[in-house]
Amino acid sequence: MKTICSLLFTLLVPLFSLSAQSPHVGSIPQRLDDYLTAAQRADRFNGVALILHKGKVLLHKAYGVRNAATKAPNDTATRFPLLSITKSFTAALILKLQEQGKVSVNDKVNRYLPGFARGDSITIHQLLTHTSGLFNYTELIDEADSALVCHPVPKQRIIDIIQSKPLSFRPGTQFSYCNSGYFLLGLVIEKATGKPYEQAMHELILQPLGMCHSGFDFINLPTNSRAQGYDTLTARYYSPYPHPDSTVLYAAGGLYSTTGDMLRWAKTVANRRLLSARSWQLAFTPHRNGYGYGWYTGQFGGKPYLRHSGGYPGFMAEFVYYPAEDLTIMLVNNFGNYADSVFPVVQSLSVIVFGMPDELWLPRQEVQLTSELLRQYVGRYVADRPSGYGMNIILRDGQLYSLGHHKDQLPELALFADSTDHFFSQKYNSRLTFERDSSGRVMRCIIEENGQRFAWKKVD
Repeated sequence: MKTICSLLFTLLVPLFSLSAQSPHVGSIPQRLDDYLTAAQRADRFNGVALILHKGKVLLHKAYGVRNAATKAPNDTATRFPLLSITKSFTAALILKLQEQGKVSVNDKVNRYLPGFARGDSITIHQLLTHTSGLFNYTELIDEADSALVCHPVPKQRIIDIIQSKPLSFRPGTQFSYCNSGYFLLGLVIEKATGKPYEQAMHELILQPLGMCHSGFDFINLPTNSRAQGYDTLTARYYSPYPHPDSTVLYAAGGLYSTTGDMLRWAKTVANRRLLSARSWQLAFTPHRNGYGYGWYTGQFGGKPYLRHSGGYPGFMAEFVYYPAEDLTIMLVNNFGNYADSVFPVVQSLSVIVFGMPDELWLPRQEVQLTSELLRQYVGRYVADRPSGYGMNIILRDGQLYSLGHHKDQLPELALFADSTDHFFSQKYNSRLTFERDSSGRVMRCIIEENGQRFAWKKVD
């Protein structure tokens, strides 16, 4: 999920200059550290950050605690789940096997998984690009059943779930993010190599890169070497969350690593090593919804990036690479839930490296406003400049929300007051100020973040 301003910045980038100078003094590494320190104190980041720019490590530092009960701190050797960033590695392994002549992305699934329902109509390419139409098995096997997911799960059980549901669409015609596709890619790898997926990954990807602190059986690692996950982690309260067994997430999300190991991966991606130039081109070529082979493509501030995120209750992770700037930002975080994301933190760190204005996180205290006062903010708002973008402010069950006129413009965000006419998002470093005319009627909303300012006129 994006912040209001960061999404607007992506959409309305001509309003701002990327060459703007930050008002804060200090070197870029110091400003990066200051920002993450403030984010940790504001309960918005707790983990390890790795920032690599033009081959030079700008920052590699841990923040917060590995274990809240013991107060053991995170460090750069702490192991974290990569979650869906695993998909970038699984895709790389498929491409490596294609280079060896053992797999083709154009092959049908039934070549490797005979008898799999509809396997004659789905290709490896469609599994890689989330265009298979398969049912997403994690909708039925997830954290709601910890008695199941915290123990090894037979592969056939998950295969049966995937096969038992009809296709959502004809393969290749639509995009739908699907863990089932990458689960099946793990089975394809096993069939093509004659080895367990995990062993093939170690032999062909992890070991050649020297990623010796990465693997799959996260929950059975010694507790002093891995982060404990929390669905809530603040200075005042924490709630541990059980992590699933690696057999549940498997080739779709079962890999763990350290940021030290991920530095090796970052350099490999930046320098196009391990795979052929052709394979990297295939990995990074966007298809439906901008997804390649294990990578999203997109842009922030007009700068294209390659990205994958990971999320499961207890942990969040982001890996973002800006090719033109040769900038990699990697974050692993040991708290969060499905509605959370550390991508807004990545965006703010990007802003600092790009030399744009940046602001530190500040803790904010919510105050309660009356329903009568909250109703004054409800309405439709449009940008002062002709952009076609706008937002609606609604009141639902006593809570104020902002949302876009169209679902692809702005996400729904809960807004909390810290004083009359001044609001914030609990999870994101954005501020909304409602301005009034001489009669006291709300006339517009000002959205601010990282030195960026958008004025939205109230039209009804």
